[in-house]
Amino acid sequence: MKNIVLILDFCVLFLALPLLVFFEILQLPKLLILLLCTMYCMYVLWKDPEFERKMLWNFDGLKNHYKQILIRAAFAMVFMSIIFALFEPEELFVFIIDKPLTWLLIIILYPLLSVLPQELIYRAYIFHRYRFLFGSGRLQVHLSALAFAFVHIIYFNYPAVFLTYGAGYLFARTYKETKSLLAVSLEHAVYGCFIFTIGLGKYFYIS
Repeated sequence: MKNIVLILDFCVLFLALPLLVFFEILQLPKLLILLLCTMYCMYVLWKDPEFERKMLWNFDGLKNHYKQILIRAAFAMVFMSIIFALFEPEELFVFIIDKPLTWLLIIILYPLLSVLPQELIYRAYIFHRYRFLFGSGRLQVHLSALAFAFVHIIYFNYPAVFLTYGAGYLFARTYKETKSLLAVSLEHAVYGCFIFTIGLGKYFYIS
């Protein structure tokens, strides 16, 4: 019975909700939907005595892995910049030039209003809530990445989905290694802010 509840829980949150938004059946503001889902996931985790609340911050996880995170980010940023410059050179830095105030607002608010909620849902919640269904190995990491990628169908473009599968896999690995929501949220924020800065954010930005 418990497994059935967990399967239904997963299907509603990570399959039904994105599809309802994609087909415009659910027309609430996307940020509101994200925050409501975050509140639900936070409530479930907080009420679960088996959830280690330390994993919400765990400074040791960040301290022990920040060098690897930064080195990996540096290589990824160089790679993304080269690819974007080769295929869409006319779009490079267009967003920050054309909409500097919007860019600044995103850089300030994005980590708090988007990154933290997403990481709580797609890393902390998925890893803990469904651990008995999917185990704690590679399947769990791929499941987190797939769910993270699938929700990005709401942006109606393929690059958003493909990019976020790679990012989701990376973030899931980081969370698994560090056991720190803080560490993976900072990593996510670095990549996200960089993407908006160079112009790739056009695939994730709804004007």
